[in-house]
Amino acid sequence: MTQEHDIEAAKRGDKDAMAKLVREYEGLCRKAAGQAHLAPLGEDALSAARESFLRAVREFDGGRGVPFPGFAKAKVYGDLYTLFKKSRRQWQREVLPEGAEEGSVFDEVPDRRDEIGRMEADDAFRAMLAPLAEKPRRLLTMLYANGLTQKEAAARLGMTQQTAAVVKARALKTLRKTAHVA
Repeated sequence: MTQEHDIEAAKRGDKDAMAKLVREYEGLCRKAAGQAHLAPLGEDALSAARESFLRAVREFDGGRGVPFPGFAKAKVYGDLYTLFKKSRRQWQREVLPEGAEEGSVFDEVPDRRDEIGRMEADDAFRAMLAPLAEKPRRLLTMLYANGLTQKEAAARLGMTQQTAAVVKARALKTLRKTAHVA
């Protein structure tokens, strides 16, 4: 019996056909429920995945040209994402102090990973620019680290925009050469 026949038989109430489909797609349900963001839900996520799969079997319409495996996967993952969003809203209501707006409490907590990452990136950027003379190093810092335009950086360094373009091009050429040597 093909999968299409099993699906049609399961829709008509054939328990053996449904059991066969459930066995075949148990891996999909386990994988979907095992996503990291669903870990707090535990077995509830797996149960929801299985229920979603059963609904996918009942709702599948082969005449639409969508293969069943893709339809089932989209249904299971979509339903689990909806479950996650509902659970997240519930967790936020439980965690937020009374009268606080959603996000206001959590926005005030600094994310130290971002700060450490920025510091590491700054150190790497400075190390990369080390082979350059002072003026090209300052120009590239203004352009890439501070986000200035070439015109703004040139004005701060007391040079024309055309000179800044030449200095930038030479500096990048030097950096490419040192990167290939290292």
